[in-house]
Amino acid sequence: MKIAGMLLSSLIIMVILSSVDLAFAAPSISIETSQNVYEYGDHLVMLISVSEITGDDGYIYITDPTERKSLLLQQPISQKYVELPSNFPFDSAIWKTGTYVLEFEYSGINSSVQFTIEDTGKVGLPYWIRDLAKLWINEPTVTDKDFARALEYLIEHGIIKIPYTEPGEETISSIPEWVKNNAGWWIEGKISDTEFTMALQYLVKTGIITVNLTSV
Repeated sequence: MKIAGMLLSSLIIMVILSSVDLAFAAPSISIETSQNVYEYGDHLVMLISVSEITGDDGYIYITDPTERKSLLLQQPISQKYVELPSNFPFDSAIWKTGTYVLEFEYSGINSSVQFTIEDTGKVGLPYWIRDLAKLWINEPTVTDKDFARALEYLIEHGIIKIPYTEPGEETISSIPEWVKNNAGWWIEGKISDTEFTMALQYLVKTGIITVNLTSV
């Protein structure tokens, strides 16, 4: 009986110790992305999972293809699972092709995942172009010339690709009304960034809009 009692006591102590270990164990975390490979125009979606809510902030760092690391996001974690979609799509002015690393840090624990951006010919226009297009359609203070200057930026940064063009004059001719109609459809999501870009390429290649560039 004594031996049986000692064995039972030992078993109880082991169970209690195991429970204590579990209670003080570090939380498990993970970070994933909705896709392994993204194109320009796609939105990054990060999938965050934690085993428990500790009250700490979560930190997400990103390392680009040149191995430059920066803080992408910091926010409190209030749910065990959360999807974090980016507000803006990938565009070639900011995001270069190659492999990126996302690192999620929470309560002293780290998890990481990789994703790749490929240039498949699909276009992703910078978010501010959409805001400018809204003003261009609705506000007389934003002129055709203002919009043409934005096109110059897109061409200079390789977002809109056109063959070599001769340097343009400073004066910009009037942009046809159908282009504003296309811009309206694009803002409403009825046509894609790529389709709207094709219309802008047409304007430049045909000389309807003359961009002030030496080479593109």
